[in-house]
Amino acid sequence: MSNPWVKFQALIAPGPKQIVEVSSVGADGTSIVIVRGGNSIRVNGDTVPVGSKAIIQGGKIIGKAPDLPAQTVEI
Repeated sequence: MSNPWVKFQALIAPGPKQIVEVSSVGADGTSIVIVRGGNSIRVNGDTVPVGSKAIIQGGKIIGKAPDLPAQTVEI
């Protein structure tokens, strides 16, 4: 018999996804990335090269993001 709570947690995402720019890749398997507001954070993952955009979720890089233009609109 499996635990229903574990099944439910598998259905929901571990957090929101963000598009960031990789500013440096460390030898310890982490990267420093720049988020949209200009702040830098350290995340797990070193698969995306410096200068490229990446998708992060739950504090780790989950893949490379396409290099598309972005616009910010204030309402």
